[in-house]
Amino acid sequence: MDFLQGAQTIFNMRGIFVLFSFFIYVSNLNAQQKVSYLLQQQADLNKVTIQITFEGLSASDANLVIPRSAPGTYILTNYITFVDDVVGYTATGEQLPGMIGDGSFFTFGASNELLNKVSYTVDIQKMEIDLLDASTSSKAREDYMGLFGYSIFGFIEGMEAEAVNLTINTEPSWPIFSTLRPDTNRKSGTDTYKIENYAALVDAQYLLGNGVQVIRVEEAQIPLYVAAYAATRNDLEGIGKTGLSSLKKLSDYFGYVPMPHYTLVYEFLEPISPRHDYGFNMEHLNSMTAHRDISLEYIPNRDLGTIVHHMGHSWVPLRSWGEGYRPFAWQVAPLIETIWLNEGFIWYVSFQQILSDEARLNWWKSNMDNAPDFIKTKTLKELSLLGSTQYASDFRIGKNLFSRGALMAYDLDEYIQKQTNGSKSFRDAILGLLNWSEDNQRAFKYNEIEPIMSKATGVDLSPIWNKWQNAPE
Repeated sequence: MDFLQGAQTIFNMRGIFVLFSFFIYVSNLNAQQKVSYLLQQQADLNKVTIQITFEGLSASDANLVIPRSAPGTYILTNYITFVDDVVGYTATGEQLPGMIGDGSFFTFGASNELLNKVSYTVDIQKMEIDLLDASTSSKAREDYMGLFGYSIFGFIEGMEAEAVNLTINTEPSWPIFSTLRPDTNRKSGTDTYKIENYAALVDAQYLLGNGVQVIRVEEAQIPLYVAAYAATRNDLEGIGKTGLSSLKKLSDYFGYVPMPHYTLVYEFLEPISPRHDYGFNMEHLNSMTAHRDISLEYIPNRDLGTIVHHMGHSWVPLRSWGEGYRPFAWQVAPLIETIWLNEGFIWYVSFQQILSDEARLNWWKSNMDNAPDFIKTKTLKELSLLGSTQYASDFRIGKNLFSRGALMAYDLDEYIQKQTNGSKSFRDAILGLLNWSEDNQRAFKYNEIEPIMSKATGVDLSPIWNKWQNAPE
């Protein structure tokens, strides 16, 4: 065998091996997709039907869980209220009616038959009417359906970690957009997605309809998009420009961008009622959602602080988090001890470090000074536990949590710079938390926070840490 023949033989053998490996990879990938979701928009446009198909499970052991909360909402929301027509399907075609359990879930009786599919309907219109906080609800309009993943997707208990196939079916002429795979070229009527697990499925947003406009922002370090629904008007380019500026400022501060892509989702809405609140926004792993009352004047550059703050959450806590935040306890609003860190540290980075808004210091202090006694007498950990379900429902709690966290960050920054003659700062402390989370891939425990930051800065931060653990004097 001469050299060329030998090389060709080796190449062919390698080609066969690569091809064989590819088929194994595809087979394994398909084998991992054990759970399939079908989202079907109903003809009246105000409801969706969700169908979940999965590997056979004894009907007596199957629970369909409907989330009661979502990471970063710090509130208890009974989404089960908007779920109807729950049906389980056995492998033999028998239909078993879903029965509400003792918590936020449905059961399917005592049968030992294998259940491999469930379906249910979500009333989007009723949800938006009943939930006064726009940030926690999906929306339905004549030319638009905005689906907040946490509010519509349940799961079969025990299958949260499984890979997911998602198919969305809507009106044939309606374009489909999702923050899972943002693109200006949208498919209409039907689209499909392969998703890592249930948490990634519900963290995404899904925007359907001819009322949705999408642009890609040029010159960004990562693919950056604006997706917006506006009842009468919009300024996508202005939002995109502000988003680009925010991304650049955050990248300069942290020194890197962890998101593979990012979407700014905006909803400009006619208020359902005077009691409905459109002031709160929501962060996600690779996106943020903002809600605006269409009757109010909108000026994009006024949103710079809002975008910097919510985009900043893609670093903390979405990629460096404490216990309770992740893995998330979907059936309750989990008790979280570190809301002051999740919110306050990013408030400090956003407004003090990046935007140099010196007036914020006095505002944070006034939030603490003007708090009622039931807030002032709480330790940092106690107040965070209280805020786990009441952060925004009594916003004095929320404001005090992020104010304490921001002022702690300020004190830490001053102390670190003094001890290191300016060679290090709070930036080193927060990067220490991010690097630790990247290395360990788990939630940090409460008593690990200070040692992580102290090690990252080379400064014993326990004096500042201990000071802020107590109730304000």
